[in-house]
Amino acid sequence: MDAIIIEGLKVETVIGCFNWERQIIQPLMLDLTIHNDLSRAAASDKLEDTLNYAQICELSAQTIQKAKPELIEHAAHLVLQCLFETFPTIEKLP
Repeated sequence: MDAIIIEGLKVETVIGCFNWERQIIQPLMLDLTIHNDLSRAAASDKLEDTLNYAQICELSAQTIQKAKPELIEHAAHLVLQCLFETFPTIEKLP
């Protein structure tokens, strides 16, 4: 199975349970391993035949920034949900 790996995506966001955490912007680092069949893109050399890395990064960051979650676990859940809904060809995200 093919995979796209994005490491060290820095998202500046409000995250945390405590009042003082909710008052500041904090860095959150994301690592994503996205399993997807890349054979079509490998043969065609066309962006439309693969997952757009820039779009994945932008959607992941926007999802977290909009939600301002209390828990990192919830942030991860929201990103997974968004990516599966936006890119139906994703086979799995570990």
